[in-house]
Amino acid sequence: MKITEGHLDAFREAVGTAIDFVEANGPQLMVRTFVDEQAMRAVNFQLYRNSDDILRHWALSDPYIKDVSAHCTVEAFEVYGDPASGYAPASRNSSATDAVSWSCR
Repeated sequence: MKITEGHLDAFREAVGTAIDFVEANGPQLMVRTFVDEQAMRAVNFQLYRNSDDILRHWALSDPYIKDVSAHCTVEAFEVYGDPASGYAPASRNSSATDAVSWSCR
């Protein structure tokens, strides 16, 4: 993610709130966000058991995802593993993944 200039503190706050929520309520096995302040970039890594858990996360966390997205631009979305047929981040119809390159590895 490319953090919007002047939004670093708001980005960190939104990410913190989102992580607190998913750690208490989400299906992730693990979630971490790494911020490079000098480059104004961040990487979010999430680990799930399966594609259904990802879709459940999106349904539960959409307001938090939107809050984080207000302070950054998603540049790439990488999926590791074997996602279910028809799965794609763009299927969320979210501005967070509009025109984002994504790949399955």
